[in-house]
Amino acid sequence: MDNPLFFCNTGWMNWYEGLEGQADRLIGGGSFVDENGWGGEVCNFLVADDGFVYGYVETGKGDVDRKVSLERLGGGGHSVSGVDVVWTAKNPSTGGRYVVGWYKNATVFRERQFFSEAVSEQHQRDDLKSYRIRGLSQNCVRLDVKQRQVRMGSGTGFMGMTPWWYPPENAVGEVREFVDQVRGLLETVAAGLDGQVEKTLRMPNTPAAASSPYVRYIQAHEVTVSPEHHKLQQAFEHFLQRKGFKEIKSDMASVDVRFRDEGELVLAEIKPCTPDNVRFAIRTAMGQLLDYAQKEQAPWLLIVVGHEPEQLEQDLALSNGFGLAFPVQRGFSLIWPK
Repeated sequence: MDNPLFFCNTGWMNWYEGLEGQADRLIGGGSFVDENGWGGEVCNFLVADDGFVYGYVETGKGDVDRKVSLERLGGGGHSVSGVDVVWTAKNPSTGGRYVVGWYKNATVFRERQFFSEAVSEQHQRDDLKSYRIRGLSQNCVRLDVKQRQVRMGSGTGFMGMTPWWYPPENAVGEVREFVDQVRGLLETVAAGLDGQVEKTLRMPNTPAAASSPYVRYIQAHEVTVSPEHHKLQQAFEHFLQRKGFKEIKSDMASVDVRFRDEGELVLAEIKPCTPDNVRFAIRTAMGQLLDYAQKEQAPWLLIVVGHEPEQLEQDLALSNGFGLAFPVQRGFSLIWPK
C-alpha cells in the first residue's frame, strides 16, 4: 500500500542548506519572507548532526498557528509516521509550483515542534527554532534546479492559499495524473547521502514502480539516451535541412537541436515515446525547455515527439506556448501556438 502523500509549499532556493554565510537566497514564500528576507525553510535539506532532516512549512496565519490534520494522513494523536512529504516551490523565472524534493517515510507533527538545542551550526546561524516534519536523511531527496521538471497544476482540486495540501484519494483528471506522476518520480529516484542530499537514478524493481506509466517512460527514455532518441533527432535534423531552416546546431548547452525559423531562434527538445506515453514526454519536455530558455532571449520552444499526440495532449503544449512536431509520412508536422 502506498504511503499517504503530503505536499508542502515553501519559498524557492537552490540548495535549502542554509542562508547565513551560504551562497543561496530565499525567493518567495509569503509576506514574512518578503519583509524579513528569510524563512524557516532555509535548512529544509540540510542534514543535521543527528542524521535527520528537519522540514518547515509556514503554518502561522496572523495570531493563529494552525494544526495539521493528521487524520487526513491516516493517523492521529501527536504525530504520524510513514508519510511521503513532497516539497514544492514557485519557480521565480517561469512561474508555477514545481516539485523541489521530498522526504520518504517521514514523520509529520500536528503542532509546531521546537528545538531543545541547535541541531547544527547552520541551524544556529540561521536562528531556526522550530520544525513541522522530520525525516531520516537517507530517505530525503533534493532536486537540483535543472531537475525540477514536475509542475503542480492550479485551480480546482490542487493546492490553494494554504501552503500544504492533502491530495484527495479519489482524485481524477489532471490531479490524478499529477499524483501518479509524483509517485512515479519518487519510485524512480533514490537518495544518496555523503554530507549532502543528492539525486541519483535507479531502476526500481518493485511491482508498484514497474506498473507506473510515468516510471516506464522514465526508464525507457530519460535515464539514458536511447537509440530511439538518436534516430528521431537525426530524422528531424534531416527534415530541417531539406526545408531550408537556418543555423541548425545539435547538442549545444543541453539543448538537443537549435535552429532559426523566420529569423527566430528555436530550441527543440527531442522526446521519443509510444502513443500511450506521449503526455509524459510533453510534460517532461516543457520543464526542460523552460529551463533552457532562461539562458536565451525569448526563444521559440518546440517539443519533438515520436508519435502524433491526441488533441488533449496537443492542447497541453500549445496552450502553454510550446510548439509541437511529430513524424508524418513525408517528414514532420510542425504546429505552433496561434
